[in-house]
Amino acid sequence: METKNLTESDSVTLQLVRESETKKVTIISAGAMTPNKEGIIKFKCIVEIDAKQKGYMPNKTTLKLLQAAYGTESTVWVGKTLNLSIGSVLGKEAIIGTPI
Repeated sequence: METKNLTESDSVTLQLVRESETKKVTIISAGAMTPNKEGIIKFKCIVEIDAKQKGYMPNKTTLKLLQAAYGTESTVWVGKTLNLSIGSVLGKEAIIGTPI
């Protein structure tokens, strides 16, 4: 039995984006508000990246890009694809999703 996936994060991470062949995610759930690891309530949806399903908490930059492209209703985002890149937000490395 292949066990690599047992040690991988359940979420889209910087490492996952760096190692991704496609650097693309497709949104597969409308998402919900959920606490992050610091306990702050954030939007989280499920995406598919390189044939794996992962949780994704888009940052405000990515949320603004999604809203500009598709509107503010997250149910409309289901099936949409984003190009992922690593950029800087407030001086920290961050995953930036750009709608295709």
